[in-house]
Parts: sequence; C-alpha cells; structure tokens
Amino acid sequence: MNAPAEVVVDSYRDRAAWARAECRPTTPYLLAQALDGIAHVVEFPCGTGHFLPAYARAGVRVQLIDASWPMLSVATQHARDAGVSELAVGCHFLHQLPALPQAELVVVPHGALNQLAAQTPLTDVLAHLREAVRPGTQLLLQHLASDEGPGGSFYTPALADGEPIRDHRFRAPHGQEVLRHRRQHHSPNRARVHIEFTYTTGGQEDRTAHVHLALPTAVDVEDAVIHAGWTTTHTHAGSGLREFLAIAGSR
Repeated sequence: MNAPAEVVVDSYRDRAAWARAECRPTTPYLLAQALDGIAHVVEFPCGTGHFLPAYARAGVRVQLIDASWPMLSVATQHARDAGVSELAVGCHFLHQLPALPQAELVVVPHGALNQLAAQTPLTDVLAHLREAVRPGTQLLLQHLASDEGPGGSFYTPALADGEPIRDHRFRAPHGQEVLRHRRQHHSPNRARVHIEFTYTTGGQEDRTAHVHLALPTAVDVEDAVIHAGWTTTHTHAGSGLREFLAIAGSR
C-alpha cells in the first residue's frame, strides 16, 4: 500500500461535506477540444467532481474514480445535479486502478497531479495511468508548474512562507458561512509546498487541513509524460494552471 496516499484519503473524510462548496475548479481551456467526438470520459481523482456540467453538455458517459468513498458520494449527487445521464463510479487508489478499456479521455483535474506526485514519483503516476488505458486514449492534465503562472485558487507562488491570508469564503451545506485562511511553506528548493488551510465558522476556528503538493516544472511534466508512454499533442498555460493534452502510445 501507499501510506502517504492513505493519509491523504483519510484527511478527506471530514472535508467531504464541505468540499463541493469549497472547490472552485477552472474549466480547462483544452477540455472542449478533448471532449469533441468522444463517448466516455474518466475523471481521476475526481474528488466531488470538477467538470460535470461540461461532460453533461457533451453527452458523454462519465466514470468518476477516487480513493475516498465520502468524496464519491458527494460526486454522485453532483453528477445527478449537473445532468449527467450515464454515470459509473469506482473507489480506487492510483496503484490499484483497474483497466479502463472504454475510456477515450482521462482527466486529471485541478492540481490533482501535484498531489499525486507528492505521494508517488511523477513518472510512476503517469505510468499507472498509461497502464490502465488502451492506445489512443487521451489524457488531459491540469497542474501547477513551479516555473509558470500565478498559481491556482489554492496556491500563490509569490506569497511569503508562513504568511496567513484569507483566500476563500463559501457556504457549507447547512448554510453556515465558512471563512478559509491559508498558509504555505515551501521546501528549500521550492520543489514542494505544504499548504495549511484553517476553516472558521461563526467566528470560531472549526478545523484545519493540510495539503502537500509537488511542484514540477513544465519541462519536468512533459518529460515524465513522454517517459510514461504518452505523446503530448497540445499545451496551454493560463488561469494559474498549466494544461497538457496527450495521447497514449502503443505499448
């Protein structure tokens, strides 16, 4: 088993109830192109579901995979609310991914690659994904790059280590307002970052959460994509996250 991955999954048990309201995904620029003409998309790790309205509009079959059952439960309701008509879910860690012979597109959303790469070497992450799919399957990565962009809605490269900021306000499912504060701490070479989130409701600190991310450069990601058996077809940098669209080569 992958002990770091298990720790991460356990941490999402308490966050699942809030996670859908908290998440602010940026729809990938390359997603419409990737969805064009396909019938089956897999989102992994899906969390509470990131781009479900786009999948519903495209009329594709959707398979949501995550290692957290509480997250999958929320994602299932999210998919229904978004109008997804054909849905399958699976609870799997990266290293336990089943074969995905029907997948025509695998989406790794919203910096999830950075979190996976903090638990498992980047090339191994991409190799596990390659092993699960057939040749010709597309892969859309949306990730933070250490050398590009302003970061995403959950990470600010220019923020001084240890400096607290209030970065989000949202309403939890029962209607209470939640304020989120964030601190981040980089490794000496800035190849990794530890982010601490503190949640306050009614003026009282309610809980904290910790996220560990690897911060590969764009070149690091492209090299890992190639070594894992994928061929990059398109890239895009913008909105704080870099995107890679690749296709699985023959084994």
